[in-house]
Amino acid sequence: RHRPDGTIAYAENPPKKYQDIYPIAFDADMDGLVAETVRVLRHWMEHGVRIFRVDNPHTKPVVFWERVIGEINASDPDVIFLAEAFTRPAMMATLAQVGFQQSYTYFTWRNGKQELTEYLTELSGEAAAYMRPNFFANTPDILHAFLQHGGCPAFEVRAVLAATLSPAWGVYSG
Repeated sequence: RHRPDGTIAYAENPPKKYQDIYPIAFDADMDGLVAETVRVLRHWMEHGVRIFRVDNPHTKPVVFWERVIGEINASDPDVIFLAEAFTRPAMMATLAQVGFQQSYTYFTWRNGKQELTEYLTELSGEAAAYMRPNFFANTPDILHAFLQHGGCPAFEVRAVLAATLSPAWGVYSG
């Protein structure tokens, strides 16, 4: 997509601006986009990749992901799609229901006992039937004050919590 002056209207997910990503017009040729995406994913699968982290899938048509994931998982049910989507709970639920096997969560922002208890209660309710949360102890772009000021002990606490409170967890380094 282009602006009236001809420059590229880069992808945005406020407040972030992705000037290195060309926004695709999903309404122009959905079948072609699905086919090409599946082709590219299969290329990487042939090289042993079995997990794909999808950045901001909530900014693309849900039906696109439903078709892509459905086609891949029809022949390769062991391939996992991780939704990197910090968005509204309803959209996170929708992404899980259309095929994303794992999802980022609000764990990053839950630090106090009450916050964690309420959030885990939410995840173990109805959402447990379709959503597989992935608790990241830290992320490259979100560093809660607890981690900013807590030093190594704070990171250790978050890693232990993530590893014991969720079936899937992760940690970024560097």
